[in-house]
Amino acid sequence: MTNVDQLQRDIYEFRLHFDQIYLDCIPRLLDEKGMFLAFLSFLTAVDVLAGVFSHERSPGARFRSFAGRFLPEGLRSLSDDLWKARNLMVHSFNPGQFGLVSGQSRLHLSKTHSVTTLNAQDVYAALVVAAREYFTVLQSDPELQLVFVKRIADTDGGAPESHVVHEY
Repeated sequence: MTNVDQLQRDIYEFRLHFDQIYLDCIPRLLDEKGMFLAFLSFLTAVDVLAGVFSHERSPGARFRSFAGRFLPEGLRSLSDDLWKARNLMVHSFNPGQFGLVSGQSRLHLSKTHSVTTLNAQDVYAALVVAAREYFTVLQSDPELQLVFVKRIADTDGGAPESHVVHEY
């Protein structure tokens, strides 16, 4: 197998797992009961993609860099606030300066005082757009491909691992 074939296989497998873990599961959370977990999943999905996009940077720098490049414009400009929210959500289940709603797209990105409203379905759609854009660029950008290869080879969890469990 050539290096190019291996790279294509690695990208395919990474994207397959990403799609299964995030893009297939988040829609199940897009209601009033699940929107906090949907938002947490969105933030960790951005974190995962940021790791393969800009591996050598610090976690915050790569998150903000990925969000600033690949998220749709309304969220792109909030990359610093999303990083802060990511930390708050992971460590204390707190969305920070964001108010979360579901099924209220008309409120998405509106501001009341210092709180920016995020609609769960719009945030999910932004993730789909960002992931698609990243993987499209990855296919033709040799520098991104090198970063991707380094990240998935890391022993600190650069790529999902699958294990087959056999019951006897």
